[in-house]
This record gives sequence, C-alpha cells and structure tokens, in this order.
Amino acid sequence: MPRLKANFEADAIACLRSHLVNVQGWSGAEVAALDDRDVRFHYFDAQRRRIMSRPRTIKVADDFLCPPTCESGWNMLQHKVQNGADINPHLSKGHASLLYPDGLLAEWSVHHFHLGVVPDPKNPAYIERTGPLLYAFVTDNAFCAINIYEHKSFENSSVLESVHRNWPDMISRYRVVGVTGGTWSQAERRALRSKNANVHVATADGTVYGPIGGGVMASGVNAEAVRIADAWLFEIRNLQTGFEKKLNGLLPTLRRQGYAGEDELEAELRLSDGGIQVFFPKYHVLANVTIVKSVDSNT
Repeated sequence: MPRLKANFEADAIACLRSHLVNVQGWSGAEVAALDDRDVRFHYFDAQRRRIMSRPRTIKVADDFLCPPTCESGWNMLQHKVQNGADINPHLSKGHASLLYPDGLLAEWSVHHFHLGVVPDPKNPAYIERTGPLLYAFVTDNAFCAINIYEHKSFENSSVLESVHRNWPDMISRYRVVGVTGGTWSQAERRALRSKNANVHVATADGTVYGPIGGGVMASGVNAEAVRIADAWLFEIRNLQTGFEKKLNGLLPTLRRQGYAGEDELEAELRLSDGGIQVFFPKYHVLANVTIVKSVDSNT
C-alpha cells in the first residue's frame, strides 16, 4: 500500500487562519502574526467574542431599569435581537482584536453593549458609543438583559448576583461544591483579572461559582477554548492516521485518474462548512470524509 504524503495538522491550521480572516473578518495582519501553535487556541477563543446573528428571546432581570436617555437605544437593540440582526456593532471596539482582554466576558461570560442609535462617527462599522452600557448574558437562544451600568462597572459583583438570581439553571454547570469562594472589591477583582487569575466566587446566598466564562490561561486565552482546541488537534491527528488505513479503498478511483503505483500519494486536508475533505492534487480526486468512531471515506 502506498504511503500518504500529507500533514493534516498544518493544513487544518491554514484552514483556521483562512476562516478567521475571510469568514469571520478578523484582522489579516493579526492572524498572520500568530504562531502556528497558537492559531487553534485563538480560533476557538474567537467564537465567544462575536455573537452569531440569530433570533433570540429577550429575558429581563428582576431589577432591570432602563434610564429614559437609553430607551431609544435599548429599543433598537431589542428589535435586532428578536429579529436575528447583527448586534456585534454594539460591542466594544476592542473586540476588533483577537487579543482584546475582556475580563467581564472571560470571567462571567457577560457581554456589554453600547446603546447608540446611529453609526459611530469615528468608525461607522460600530454603533455610536454611549456612556451607559447594557450588560447581557447571551446564549444561542436567549438574550438575558442584566442591567444598564455606567462605564467601568465591569467588576461589579451585582452582575454575577443578577445572573445567579434570575437564570441559575443557565450557569449551574459552573457551581462548585466543597470549595470556599471569595468576595472581592471591584479594585481587587480588576487586579486579579489583569493578572489572568482564576478564582472561585461566593454569591450572597453562599453559592460558589468557578469562572462562568471558562476562565483564562496565563496567556489570557480562554481556558475552555484551549481545552476544545486540544481535543480538536487530537481529532485531526487521528483523522490522518485513520485515513491512511483507508487508502486501499481509494486506489481504484486514483488508478482511473492516473495513479500508477507510486510509493507516495500527496494529499491535502480541507475543512469547510460543507464538511471534511481530502484532496489528491496530482490526480484531481476529492475524497469526502465522515468521522464517526473511526475515519471513513468515500469518493
């Protein structure tokens, strides 16, 4: 049986780079500057930084209060949320960067939204910036409006208290038992976040939570993204090993396309929304790959 001349890991990293730039719209220069070993971490970290456009149900916290000066902006944002429009222009401009250290999002999985009603004059890709900010816990199907805060309230413990009080089931997986949680002032929490420290936090009723946003590594990258990225890499490596074992099944097709028994078969891995494929450039053969318990392929 011929040997497979391929590097699926390198091909997959290249696909992630392309997707970050050409599909998700992140800075090409910033993505190009990433070391290959860091691309997968930032790719999965990036998924939480932007919000997929889809209709969501709006849930409002029990003590939510919208100041009269923010009503127009809040009404506009609600309309976008309910209709599945793009709400990312309401986020911080900092999220234009993959490396933006949003402590509120990293620790509590909470986004903050500007409530302008017209494009920002300095950058029309964003909504006009506002002093008051809407904090919200966003899931695939729900937009949980916590409250409207003034700037620099990112470390306010009332944010976590509200999510715990209003939507405890949404964050139940992050509860920890048998561990003492701490309480910190806003200044102390700001200092902890600046050092990428992960802590267990106790709410007013004594419930203790780990980082709801997944926590961060020492580098500042989301810890849950690192876990997913490592599992992804393991899958890619297994994919190449499994595909090599299936080469015999592809030889009849490759022979029809000119394969004459060479010792090596050059191949490239391709990842897309349509699935996983392996391309043999010399023979113009594209094999679709299905991952179940083992790697299976068909042409």
